[in-house]
Amino acid sequence: MNTRLRRRLGLWLFMALILLMTACQTEQAGSSEGGKTEAATGEQITLKFSHFWPPQHFVQTGVFEPFVEKMSNLSGGRVSVDIYPASALGEPGAQYDMAMTGVADIAVSVHSYTPGQFPLVSVMELPFISDSGEKGSEILWKLYEEFPELQDEHAQTKPLWLFTSSPGQLLTVGKPVQSIDDLRGMRIRSPSPIMNKVIELAGATPVSMPMSDVYDAMQRGVVDGTFAPMPELLAFNLMDVTDYVTIGNFYMTTFFAVMNEQVWEGLTEEEQQKLEELGLSMARKGGQAFDDAAREAREALADSDVEVYELSEGEIAEWMSQLESVIEGWIEEMNSKSLPGHEIYDRAVRLNSELN
Repeated sequence: MNTRLRRRLGLWLFMALILLMTACQTEQAGSSEGGKTEAATGEQITLKFSHFWPPQHFVQTGVFEPFVEKMSNLSGGRVSVDIYPASALGEPGAQYDMAMTGVADIAVSVHSYTPGQFPLVSVMELPFISDSGEKGSEILWKLYEEFPELQDEHAQTKPLWLFTSSPGQLLTVGKPVQSIDDLRGMRIRSPSPIMNKVIELAGATPVSMPMSDVYDAMQRGVVDGTFAPMPELLAFNLMDVTDYVTIGNFYMTTFFAVMNEQVWEGLTEEEQQKLEELGLSMARKGGQAFDDAAREAREALADSDVEVYELSEGEIAEWMSQLESVIEGWIEEMNSKSLPGHEIYDRAVRLNSELN
């Protein structure tokens, strides 16, 4: 073999070795993409679950703790979850960003705590959408599944489920409220920008504050009342400072339960599939927890000095006719942002009728 041939053969062998090494490295990198190497899928992992309610709150005991057990079961014990309640990892309004950045692996909070970030979700805050938390939660989750624009609002995380509170009612001090005109001149704590508009339309003054401050505000006369779901009567001891409750199912508060995207990608395909199959049932479970707590509050009201007035269908229709401009304004605002406001509102109303 001459010298030139030996050199060529040596060069070919060297190039073949380089290609083989590159292929091996590429295969190794590809197998670990998204954290799904065989080793990773078998590793034990512990996720941080953050929310703002106290640890004894019915949502933690009735919804989050059962979810932790489900997470362990569906992963065959591979994935465990530690719950961090009472804003231990961050403020209520920071929960979504915490899930997005990885401060928390799973986070739950209220959509309206980050105003403007979830415009379409606020359809559930419009007057008289639904009369139960379970039904409202199913409506919200189905809207999320059907409308890509709603999915886009949560695109920086992986939503596990969305849910709603039981309907919000009106708690007042010193003066009962039956008609919308009865609100005129009152100062009412508002839970959301949409309810600000409802209160203003009634000739009252909306006051924004956390629910934890409402007891003192009602006791000291800073506000004359608050819109709030019935469970808050017990959760925040508001029954002690409330004289009248008007039941009209005025609005709903919406919540997200979302997972960090990288954590989601690190789960096995089977774990992801099982979690996605839990979406609707977990949404319903969240709403059911509020409904159960609302029934407990209603029973407690029967043994108290608080007067309860429940609006009739005719009275609700009268409230609705006067609040029509709030709904129309919301639809116009969504449409101005090139969002399907009219379609989503109509679909929410139809779903409510179908679920009756």
